[in-house]
Amino acid sequence: MKNDIFNFRRFRKYFSTDFRTCWANYGLSLLTIAILFPVTTYIVITAFNLFTTHTWDGPDMGIRVFVFIVAMICMVVTMPVKCYGKLTEKHYGAFWITLPASKLEKFISMLLMTCIIVPISGFLIYVGTDAIICALDHTCGRNLVAGGIDLLRNMSDLREFTMNLGDEQLTIENAAVAQDLIRQVSNPWIYVDDFFGITLPFLLGAIFFKNGKSVKTFISIFAFGMATSAMMSPFMANWASEIVSKANSDPQAVVELFSHGIFKHLVLVDIISDTIVNLALLLGIWFRIKTLKH
Repeated sequence: MKNDIFNFRRFRKYFSTDFRTCWANYGLSLLTIAILFPVTTYIVITAFNLFTTHTWDGPDMGIRVFVFIVAMICMVVTMPVKCYGKLTEKHYGAFWITLPASKLEKFISMLLMTCIIVPISGFLIYVGTDAIICALDHTCGRNLVAGGIDLLRNMSDLREFTMNLGDEQLTIENAAVAQDLIRQVSNPWIYVDDFFGITLPFLLGAIFFKNGKSVKTFISIFAFGMATSAMMSPFMANWASEIVSKANSDPQAVVELFSHGIFKHLVLVDIISDTIVNLALLLGIWFRIKTLKH
């Protein structure tokens, strides 16, 4: 029975086929996004600076980070449709169903390709291209990897921050709660579930909608966000009015508020909420695979 659910040897063969198929469908697009985006940004910004200021000056860190984020979003949106969007087509979907692998093996392979293999490959190719550009032209400054390491180091070294509340300036130095919060938010691993929360909806949309997959996925995400905001807005309004009231009467009370309740476990709350959403998306993908028929 277990052999029918998951067999490592069979999974390895299927994953190898899935990898080659996805590369054939999306490899060129991946290289275009990961290489052409940083190279085009460098050429356009350098040419613009040369034309306007008559100086050779490459794109700074801010511009390159912005383009990097846009490139990663493009990859997340387009990859699932290119690799798995054909499952909703009659002939390809029927062929995919008959492939010698269990539904669990196909499900795991799909998640590995969408959430790990392709994003990591695109990320490495992009930052590698950016590093080469920065090494060849020092006017660009530090590459993205070095800039990210510096940012994490600066966040980890942060021990003092200042809050301006009303007319009074409050400085909390070496506060245990502040140090703990800074330590938690500077951990890059806590953002992995956020990345899955961005990627999984487009995978679900790719195998659920028959046409207009990306557009309909965007609309669904927007509708879900609006519904969530409508349900949460009364609570958020009361909470915000309470903070404003406390800030006007006693600024120190606001500082104490950030040391208790939900703020004390803010990262844990974020992880739990993201996990719930991701599990719901995974269930949606799993049931779509199980019920896929042509």
